[in-house]
Parts: sequence; structure tokens; C-alpha cells
Amino acid sequence: MRVIAGKHRGRTLKSPKHRGVRPTADRVKEALFNILGARIDGAAFLDLFAGTGAIGIEAISRGAATVVFVDQSPLSVKLIHQNLKLIEPNHNFPVLCLPFTRAIDLLAEEKIYFDLVFLDPPFEDRILIQAVQGILSADLLKENGIIIAEHPCKFRFELPEFHGETRNYGDICLTFLHKR
Repeated sequence: MRVIAGKHRGRTLKSPKHRGVRPTADRVKEALFNILGARIDGAAFLDLFAGTGAIGIEAISRGAATVVFVDQSPLSVKLIHQNLKLIEPNHNFPVLCLPFTRAIDLLAEEKIYFDLVFLDPPFEDRILIQAVQGILSADLLKENGIIIAEHPCKFRFELPEFHGETRNYGDICLTFLHKR
């Protein structure tokens, strides 16, 4: 795993040694950030189900103003901290070791809002729907905010509150959800 572009381009990140983490493929990550383009610069970014932290770290490298990492696995949180230290030894990016439902509640309580929310949950349909609905009910998106979901292409979802566009990358899809 590596940082693809930005000020930390080419840096190698540590890979997970534990099960249950499925890092986003470099080609999917590159496509994601090419699509987002200039929206990253200065953005408030939430990396929910962060795993290795590679997506949030790519956002940092490309100029995101703030990035919050969330994962419920202590092993993943430790790995995120290790990867952050590789690019920003004195970083002040929050890394929360919480279940996603509790993290969403905490962010809402703290009135922290995001331009971009990236979701890469375990590939279970209900978790993705729960996360999107939680973000909606907690009102974590800023105006014109986008939720980006990585999911198996066999899982298609539509929510009446959003208009979405899906891009296919083999068996993996990225769905970009915009508030209506």
C-alpha cells in the first residue's frame, strides 16, 4: 500500500497483519480521488470503517483540512496510528476506536460536520445501509456533502434522500451519494 498523490506521494504504508481488514485497491483509490479532484482540498473528511487509514491518509496528502478516522478494531486503530506517524509524525488527526453507530452519535454531539464521508464497511448490506442512515439522521453532512460507499457490485442500493452514481471497478463499486 502506498500514498498515490499529493505531498506524501510514494510513501509506503503498513499493511494489516490481522484478518478482517480489506484495504482498498490502489486502482480504486486512484479512481476515487480522481473523481473527487479539487473537492478534497480544504475538505472535512470522515474515513468510517478506516481499516488501515489509507483512504483518509490519501485525503490528507491531497490537502484535506481535517480527517477523522473511525474503526472499532483496536488492531486497526493501532495500524492507523502507525501509518499516520509515517506521514505526519506529530499529527493531530482524531482516530476513534468505536463502533460506527457510537462514533456517529459522538460526532453529532460534538457538532462535527463533513464535506466527504467515505464508507468501506464489512461487506454486509445492512451495515452499509445502517451507516448511511445514521449519517443522515445525525445530519453529519455539510451542504453539498457527499457520501462515498465502497461495496460489492452485486449490492445496489438507492435511498430516496439521495441521488447516486455508481462506478464499477471489477467486483468492487464506488457509489457517490449526493443529498437531494
